[in-house]
Amino acid sequence: MTFTLPRRRFLTLGGGLLAAAAGGRRTRADIPSLTFGYQTTSWGTIGMLVEAEGLFKKAGGNVTILKFDGGKTTRNAMISGRVDVGVLGSTPFVVGAAKGDLVAIGMSMYAGKTDSVVVAKNKSMKTVADLKGRKVASQIGSTTDHVFQEKILPKFGLSKKDIQVVNIPHQNHIAAMVAGSVDAFAGVEPFPSIAEVDGIGDVVIDYSAFDILPVILAANRPVVEQKRDAVVALLRGWLAGVALFKSDPEKSAQIVQAFFQKQGFEVNAAVVKRMLSKLDVETTFKPGLRGYLEDEANTLIKNKAIASMPDWDKILDPGLLQQAMKGNG
Repeated sequence: MTFTLPRRRFLTLGGGLLAAAAGGRRTRADIPSLTFGYQTTSWGTIGMLVEAEGLFKKAGGNVTILKFDGGKTTRNAMISGRVDVGVLGSTPFVVGAAKGDLVAIGMSMYAGKTDSVVVAKNKSMKTVADLKGRKVASQIGSTTDHVFQEKILPKFGLSKKDIQVVNIPHQNHIAAMVAGSVDAFAGVEPFPSIAEVDGIGDVVIDYSAFDILPVILAANRPVVEQKRDAVVALLRGWLAGVALFKSDPEKSAQIVQAFFQKQGFEVNAAVVKRMLSKLDVETTFKPGLRGYLEDEANTLIKNKAIASMPDWDKILDPGLLQQAMKGNG
């Protein structure tokens, strides 16, 4: 299913707004190179805008962009040194902070409304409780899966033993449901909206009542220490992407739609509009973020996914974002 955006004049993005976000430019040759990674779901929306508009370069950055199927894959690329800065959900980030040397330098969004449990049409399932004995697609190791198994299932009297979790990447959830390989999926936008709009499945619940789903802009600590100016330049480009998202939703929707089309997903206007309406795009750490990450770390310690509590005083670093916001190089 395809769509053409309505023929209306795009809002003109205020020059002052982008200039503030992308100010303080340096000569690009003077900035060390960085590699940036984001995931090809709704959680990568700001990355899509930054890439399409060349905003890292416009902000004075020297950045190569890579794309991944999820935060876990992005995190693994960061730990291996392939990616310097990446967009991660909280679960991959906490594991990376505990096992690697990742720090949080800002936020992408709080995405509680973007994740949903979707059931196949005509399967007589109306609530999460009806998943008992069913096959459910979920990308194991992702924040989406962590919240599904640790928070949502117990609220409906189920445990992970009551269902059959099938480890499938987010991008393949709909194909698995259409093929009949699974009865439901725990997924991230745009795939729940595609399932509903195309009549493939029904959303029985989204995650907003269970989790704020912080999506974190993370960096390798050595990169922050050795290439601080380059990271600040990257953050200025990131802020320009956020400014574009907030000031010109129509252009943002066009860019996101074109991105998913290039990925092979034929999304229509209803899907894009629904998806973008669920994004709480915010660059700063909310007051409850540290407590949230501590709670998640305790769950991961209990499940023996990590050995000990990370040192959040050293890991949550708002200084670079504050410097980028001020436009000081």
